[in-house]
Amino acid sequence: MPRRTLVGACATLLVAILAVLVVRAGGGGRGLAPESGTGQVREVAANVVLVPQGRRAALPAFSGPTLTGGSIDLASLRGHPAVLNFWASWCGPCRAEQKGLVEASRRLRSGGVRFVGVNIRDQRAAAGAYQDEFGVPYPSIYDPAARLPQLLAGQGPDSPPYTLVVDSHGRIGARLFGAVAGGRASAEVQAGILADLVDQVEGRGP
Repeated sequence: MPRRTLVGACATLLVAILAVLVVRAGGGGRGLAPESGTGQVREVAANVVLVPQGRRAALPAFSGPTLTGGSIDLASLRGHPAVLNFWASWCGPCRAEQKGLVEASRRLRSGGVRFVGVNIRDQRAAAGAYQDEFGVPYPSIYDPAARLPQLLAGQGPDSPPYTLVVDSHGRIGARLFGAVAGGRASAEVQAGILADLVDQVEGRGP
């Protein structure tokens, strides 16, 4: 085979292999269930990681003031599934997912799921205006120094948005990097994704 033809064939084969790997990595959908029996942390979508029961780390001891003047201790969340969303008013992707978070909090409230925002690296006035703009019904811890992400170490965000789904025992069962569905889906679809994640973490999924 001539050298030029051989090089072209190799390049074509490499492109095909890369395409297969990309499709497998993206999952092509919203498959959220981990492989049964592996006991391994598994990336199940482009930006979602589920943690098996035996590998889950507890939330660190942490309490802080809320944007509305109260305070929240993370220990108070135990006994309920919880969604912790890290956000900032200057964060574009946070805005792209906020309506979905609001919809999910309303949809899951009757099931006892607690939603808590964690506002990091932000100004209180700007953060308050953001909450008013979106009509956020759940409280947000005001953490301008990003102390909670530091305590979370490898499980915390480098920058918002970032969402943790916590099981009713106070352990981190899922981590969602970036905006829900990349911030491109409707609020209803984003809420459905979060509801599915909560079900999976609580062992209620298929």
